[in-house]
Amino acid sequence: MPTWPSGTKASTSNVDSPTDSITSARADIQQNISNVNDIIDTFNIASPTDGDLLQYSSSSGKWEQVATSSVGAQANIVAFDSTVNEDSTGTPSDYASTFTVTGGGSITTSTNTLTIPAGVFVLQTLGYIFQSTASTAPYNSDDIEIRLIDNTGTVLATSVEKSVTAAGGKFFFGFNTHFTLASQTVCRIELDIDDSEGLLTSYQLPPMLFLKIS
Repeated sequence: MPTWPSGTKASTSNVDSPTDSITSARADIQQNISNVNDIIDTFNIASPTDGDLLQYSSSSGKWEQVATSSVGAQANIVAFDSTVNEDSTGTPSDYASTFTVTGGGSITTSTNTLTIPAGVFVLQTLGYIFQSTASTAPYNSDDIEIRLIDNTGTVLATSVEKSVTAAGGKFFFGFNTHFTLASQTVCRIELDIDDSEGLLTSYQLPPMLFLKIS
């Protein structure tokens, strides 16, 4: 590992006058060359792009360029582009439409899937579920559950419900949890919406906040 040359500055006493001796200046010139080489060897900056930052790597012993998106907490808001319908049979089904992904995180989308990078994530729903027409009152039903599932069928997160005794059903609180991915993973949203209370059959799911914390 190179040493930052803060304590090996060369003197300028032998190089600040036209009459200075070249022989006397050789040691200072050599010291400056060594210092520049140590500075060069302290950094690994191959081809930086706009917005990159410097981060120290203990494995290489150098300061290296990293993308802004890889440093600190990163957030994405994922919105459902289409409404969803209830299924009175209680059969789970995948959300089949598209998503809109915004924010400074690294989550991407293709058709009805989300590609989520490795890391630890906090997942929260931004609001409640609403009927897509006519009413703005929060939805309560016999059963509504939303799951984030990876490409192997493993459930990463499940929405929270609370029983509503007076209504004989449940109130949807959405996601309020965290999960961990060891590697980049393609995920999907699975729906289980069962309504027998005679409410509307089409509902708008609220956006989801994915906050990568490590």
